[in-house]
Amino acid sequence: MSVTVEQEAYEMPADNKKVMLKIDDVHLHSSGVFSNVYKGILREPYEKKIAIKKSWPEKGERNFEFIFLTGRERSKHKNVIQMIFAFSHNYDTKICESYVFDYMPNTLAEVIRQKLTDIDIRLYTWQIFAGLKYLEEHKVVHRDLKPVNILVDHDTAFLKISDFGSAKIIVKGKANNFYQVTRFYRPPELLQKAMDYNATVDVWSAGCIMAEMIKRHVVFPGRDSAHQMKLYCRCFGAPTEQEIKAMKGEQLDKDLWKYTRGAGLQRVSYLITLCTEVTPDQLQFMKRILVYTPDKRLRGKPLLQDDFFRPLFRSGAVRHNGQKISEVITAADYKRATENEDPTAGRLAQLATNSDSKDQGIPYCEKSNSYENVTVRRSTLIPKEQKMAREMKSKEDNSDDRRPGSSEDRKSENEARKKRSTEMASAGKRSDKNNNGGKKSMMQSLLQPFSRHDKE
Repeated sequence: MSVTVEQEAYEMPADNKKVMLKIDDVHLHSSGVFSNVYKGILREPYEKKIAIKKSWPEKGERNFEFIFLTGRERSKHKNVIQMIFAFSHNYDTKICESYVFDYMPNTLAEVIRQKLTDIDIRLYTWQIFAGLKYLEEHKVVHRDLKPVNILVDHDTAFLKISDFGSAKIIVKGKANNFYQVTRFYRPPELLQKAMDYNATVDVWSAGCIMAEMIKRHVVFPGRDSAHQMKLYCRCFGAPTEQEIKAMKGEQLDKDLWKYTRGAGLQRVSYLITLCTEVTPDQLQFMKRILVYTPDKRLRGKPLLQDDFFRPLFRSGAVRHNGQKISEVITAADYKRATENEDPTAGRLAQLATNSDSKDQGIPYCEKSNSYENVTVRRSTLIPKEQKMAREMKSKEDNSDDRRPGSSEDRKSENEARKKRSTEMASAGKRSDKNNNGGKKSMMQSLLQPFSRHDKE
């Protein structure tokens, strides 16, 4: 069953501007304990496919993810997810907030299972790093970049980075939680429990994602933190003393020193065995990203102007389906990606660190007719059930990891917290639940709950 909705809403990020939305073919798309996602076709004020995320935020619950998604104090970027409209309704003493996003039919995890062409691998890689350059300019570190958190429309090749539940404004000199990033994409400095890191952690993750696009499944499937680091050492060789110092983490396990020479990117043969269809230029490109010293990882403007992407910008370049590359990455997109840092980029950091901003919600909107009557299946999202779900999720986040072999991770994490910083005692853990990188339903990334842990 689907309905037509006429709904008053606020345009984002200018949330003082009211508009009337007319949405056809609204139906429940997916359902979760924290939120429901509806799919529909926006007819007014313009036409496009949209997804509507409906949530019941607790009073005062305004973490960084919410602030970021509203788009306040930052310009829009086509490779980063952002609300386009928002509206709220009162239900007794509760408030229901609804967030409208561009509809993206796939996750990168889904399309990776296909055999991507060399052009599509370059096209998706360029867009990921364009989004990361934008985030770094705004002092934002994603901290959970992986294929299921990247939304794509494979028909048109458009890509957006999503799920900012682990994202944070990084303040130089302030300790951060090292237990971040899903293990398969976790950079070596976090495996070595570094608390002083920056946007280069996302660069490592993006390099792993590119390798996964070539191989079509996970490249470094570590069983736990120790095994993950062992896989890196087997591939790249053990880091030198200088590289360990640059990672700002703990000393390397003595058992890993035996990997004096890696069998991977340095000698080429290992990665060719790992990724049988890797091309020489793909290999050379990844060699400049997947390096131990964080600041030496290729990223930002130099990466986006690299010769590796030259095939994308040749006159008349097309994808396998005949689509022009210039329709995906326009001249304006390229110019923006290769320009120097936006001088206004620091305003988001100021907003996010301002405690007064945390209680700002979506202003109340009148409703003409609501999509509450959509009855494809019963919504689990009522206040009482949501409270129970929150409590259960909180217990799970602070309980034993459900994956085998991870007790080692938890033990070392607790020891490091006691030894190095009392500040980390209240920091929440990010589960490795999605380590298998398995298929995820369309737009499921939007169902990820807003992060429950406090800002570090």
